[in-house]
Amino acid sequence: MMDQRSVESQEADRQWREAAHSLGLEAFDEPLLPQALKAPLAQQLREAMEQEDYATALDLGWVLVYGDPTDRDSTLDFALCLQHLGETESAVRFYGTALLLDPSDPYCIFRLGECLETLGQAEEACEAYRSAIELSWADAAFEEIRQHAQARLEAVERGEG
Repeated sequence: MMDQRSVESQEADRQWREAAHSLGLEAFDEPLLPQALKAPLAQQLREAMEQEDYATALDLGWVLVYGDPTDRDSTLDFALCLQHLGETESAVRFYGTALLLDPSDPYCIFRLGECLETLGQAEEACEAYRSAIELSWADAAFEEIRQHAQARLEAVERGEG
């Protein structure tokens, strides 16, 4: 007979797979991209982003996300590249995936808010900014995100978004 923890773990796994599927991702038991290939690609992605070469970074990000859809960092980087290239609706989808992998990340929620604001979804953007502000209090490292989220929230609420 299964203990309660095992049942809860299986239920959490089922919910993750269902949520990933609803976002258009198939959850893989094993990443398709071996770690030996993943690390250099991730380094190249970071370098391209630092140089603001988002088109190159996007191509690298796609390989990383497709190769391991459970890698939150690659998913977040890919979403950021999409956002910088004006692919806002696609960025929303991948920020959503990154949030699925770590719902406590105020940076990701803030970026999602920016995309929602760009798409004219002011109410949803405000909700995202409020969430980013609330989550930012968990770690002093997120003070800058809190300040930006507060400024965007106030601007949207004043109708300046």
